[in-house]
Amino acid sequence: MRSNDIGAESHATVSLRSAALAALARGWSVVPMHTPVAGRCTCGNSSCPSPGKHPRIVWEAYTRAPAGIDEIEDWWRRWPQANLGVVTGAASGLVVLDVDPRHGGGDALAQLESINGLLPRTVESLTGGGGQHVYFSHSGRRVPSKPAAPGLDVKGDSGIVIAPPSLHVTGRRYVWESGCAPDEIVVAETPAWLLEIVLDTHAAADRGAVPRDVAPRTDEERRAFEALWAEVGIMLEPGDRYYLCPFHDDHHPSLHVDSDNCRFYCFGCARGGGIGRLRRLLAREAGVPPLARPRNEAVSASGATSRDPDEVTMPGSTDVDVVGESQYQDALLELTGGRRHYAGVRMATVAELVPEPSNAADPDAVAVFVAGRRVGYLPRAEASRRLGAISATIRLRGDATCAATIVGGWEREHGDTGYFGVHLRL
Repeated sequence: MRSNDIGAESHATVSLRSAALAALARGWSVVPMHTPVAGRCTCGNSSCPSPGKHPRIVWEAYTRAPAGIDEIEDWWRRWPQANLGVVTGAASGLVVLDVDPRHGGGDALAQLESINGLLPRTVESLTGGGGQHVYFSHSGRRVPSKPAAPGLDVKGDSGIVIAPPSLHVTGRRYVWESGCAPDEIVVAETPAWLLEIVLDTHAAADRGAVPRDVAPRTDEERRAFEALWAEVGIMLEPGDRYYLCPFHDDHHPSLHVDSDNCRFYCFGCARGGGIGRLRRLLAREAGVPPLARPRNEAVSASGATSRDPDEVTMPGSTDVDVVGESQYQDALLELTGGRRHYAGVRMATVAELVPEPSNAADPDAVAVFVAGRRVGYLPRAEASRRLGAISATIRLRGDATCAATIVGGWEREHGDTGYFGVHLRL
C-alpha cells in the first residue's frame, strides 16, 4: 500500500469509529459489521451472499439495549475497518425503509406514494449499491422486519442496516443524502400506511396498497416523468441519454435517463430510481435555486451530443497520462461504478482541465476533473507547455475540456487488484 493510500485508509478508520460514537450519542444501537475487501467479505466465506453486510459479533443483546462507549471503542480498535451497523427497532427508536431499485423498489414505492402520498422528509442515506435507506422514528409498538413490496424492505425490531460511511462491495461508501443527515434534520414519524402494510400485509393488499408486478410504463407515466424533469430544465429526448445532473455540481453529463422506462441514475452523485424517487428529490429541492448552468443538452448513450464542438473545447491527437491518480482512486471507483473482473475498465468520458495558480507546490499546476471529481493532474512538463492555451480556451469558451478514457481497475484471483488510470487526448 502506498503512503498516500495509508493516509486515506486512516481517515476512513477514524470516520467509522467517530460515526459509531456519534450514532450512540443519538441513542442508536450500533454493532461492528464485516467489510468487503477486493469484492470479498472479511468473514472468509468466498461465497458470502452479503459481503460487508453481516455482524462480526453475536449481536442479539444489542437489539434490547445499545452497547456502551468502551465496548464500541474496543470493537473499532480490534477491527478498525469494520462497517457500521445500526440496529433498528425499539433499541434505537428507528424504523428504516430499505429501497432497492435493482429489485423494483423504486417502482413499488412510486405506486405506494401515488396512493398514499409522498414519504415525509426525514433522515436518508444513499447506499453504495444505488438504493436508499429512509429513517423513521419507532413509536414503541413492535414493528416486524419484513418485505413491504418488491424491492422494499422494512427494517423494524431485530433488524439491522448499514450506515455511512461504511464501504459497499461496489467500492462506494454509504453517504447521507444532502440535507438529510441526522445532524441536519429530525427523524420523521413512520407513515401510518407503511405500518399498516407490515403489520397487516393481507389487509393492505386487499386495499390495493401493495404493488404486484410492475407493468410497462404508460404514455401518461412517461409524460409525467418528462414534466418532472422539465421542472429542473431538462428536456428529455427519446431513449437512453445522458444529461447534466441537477442534484449536484455536474461539470459534464453524468446523469443517465431512460425516458422509455422512466428510470434514472447519476454516476456522479449515485442518486437514481423512478418517478417516485424523482418526485421526492424535487420536493426536497423545492425552493432551492437551481445551479446556474444550462441543463437541457442531451448526450447519447455512446457519449455523442448535439453540441460536440462545444463539449470538447480542446480537441487533440496526443495521448497524455494523468499523474497523481493514485490519490483519487475512490473518485475513480465512483465514476466507473466499481472494479471489473480480469480485464478492468475502459470508459470513454470528457475531462476538464483547471489551472491552479494558487498551488504552493507548483503555480503552473493543472488539475484534471471528470464529472466534477478531481482525478489527478497534468504532468508538470505538459502543464507548463499547455497552460497558456488552457487559460485562453477558458477565457474564450468558458472551460477547457478534452476527450479522456478511464482504464484499469481490474479484479483478479488471489486479491490481485489494479489501480485506475486516466488517459487524455490533447
